[in-house]
Order: sequence, then structure tokens, then C-alpha cells
Amino acid sequence: MHPIRYTACALALGFLAPAWAINKCTDAGGRVSFQDAPCPGQGETIEVRPAMEGATPIAPPPSTAKEGAFGPAWQRKNQLQSQGIPQARAALERNERECAAPPSEAVARTGPLRNTLAPGTQFAQELAAEGAKDKAACEARSQALREQIKAMEKELSAP
Repeated sequence: MHPIRYTACALALGFLAPAWAINKCTDAGGRVSFQDAPCPGQGETIEVRPAMEGATPIAPPPSTAKEGAFGPAWQRKNQLQSQGIPQARAALERNERECAAPPSEAVARTGPLRNTLAPGTQFAQELAAEGAKDKAACEARSQALREQIKAMEKELSAP
């Protein structure tokens, strides 16, 4: 057999052994010794298991290294200044323009029957209710956008 095979077999047998027994022996003089063979007189057997079986991973210590000049915090602030806040403000302005659009556009999109119904009909009431719902949704979107802008500005001003 080749030396590589001997080494492979020895390693395989070493990894397959689930536990080893070690004998703690005490001689007549009170000295303690550890050995593989059973003790001739008085002693105890200690079972030793591989450390990998019951080992729990240790969390790495927190990094004490300082962030570089162009680290994640700088990148986030740069993104907020150049894109985040300007885009959020543009979205708020666009939303407010859409909310301020004249209601005639809403009537125009109702279809060809808009001028054939008498005033005060169910259709007009539904349009008014839909307009109120749209206005409330529009205000809610505007408020959410304002809160996002405030949160981004607060994050940007934080040290």
C-alpha cells in the first residue's frame, strides 16, 4: 500500500472515533497520572468527546476600526443629498400639482354621458364622493411624502 493510503486510513479512523476513554489513575504515593490502559489499582475513567460536537460559535468582537473617508455613512449622506431628498421633494410637488388639478378633468374622464344627465342625479353625487375620496388619498400621500422628507433631513443632519 502507498503511504498516501496509510495516511488517509489513519485520518479516517481518527475522525470516525466518536469518543476516547482516558483513565485517571492514582498510585500509592497519591500521584495522579492519565493513561489509555485501565488503572491497575484505584482510578476512574474519563470519557472525552470531540470538541466540535458541543461547541458553540463565538460571535466575532465588534469592529473597532474606524470608517474610511468614503465609507458607508458618507455614501448614505451623499445619496441623501444628491438623490434622496431632491427626488422626494419633486415627488411631493408632483403630487400636490396632481391634487390641485381642476375637477373638470375628473368630469371629462367619466365618459360621453357627462352632459346628458340632469343636475342632482345619483351620478353627480357619486362623482362628488369620488372626488372627496381622491382628495383625502391625495392629502395622505402628501403627508407621507412630507414625513419621508423630514426623516431623510434628520438622518442627514445626524453626526
